Amino acid sequence: MSADATRARIKTAALRLFVSKGVKETTTRELARAARIAEGTIYRHYKSKDELIQDLFEGHLTAFCAELENVQAEARGGINSTLRAMVEYMCHLFDSNRTLYQFLLIVQHDALPSLMSRDLSPLRVLRKVISDAIKREEIPDQDVRLSAAMVLGVVMQPALALVYGSLQGRMSKFSSEIHDACRRIVHAP
Repeated sequence: MSADATRARIKTAALRLFVSKGVKETTTRELARAARIAEGTIYRHYKSKDELIQDLFEGHLTAFCAELENVQAEARGGINSTLRAMVEYMCHLFDSNRTLYQFLLIVQHDALPSLMSRDLSPLRVLRKVISDAIKREEIPDQDVRLSAAMVLGVVMQPALALVYGSLQGRMSKFSSEIHDACRRIVHAP
């Protein structure tokens, strides 16, 4: 098996176990068993479980932010359609890969601080969308950092409610309401 294939097996097993058992509770022995490799093989690819977690988080967050940038770049019609497209994308991601979304939610508090100096987060994309809309005079001047944080919170809280069972169904079922709340936060018409 190639090194890339082995890393992919480790990552797939890790995502599943981290979400189902918890990050701290998952052992490298369990990871190896789930990936169908020897435990020592994990350490040929990662110095530690923490390095594996960071690699998973950074890789998936980078891909998520890149796709979010693509979605906003392709949206036409101003901030309303841009926010709608971004919300629909995030809802679709949750519905299509709930395990990945849950992983990103679970480890963000430990993994994200090391990436903040690179400003690798959905907040950066949202700040640009809001700033651009202010410059085009689509929305009133506002604290862009606060507005972006509030918009992201409006998207993340329903995802958490779905993860913990206080909401039921697919996240995309709520995309219209989520978009409307985001639109009101930034004072879009």
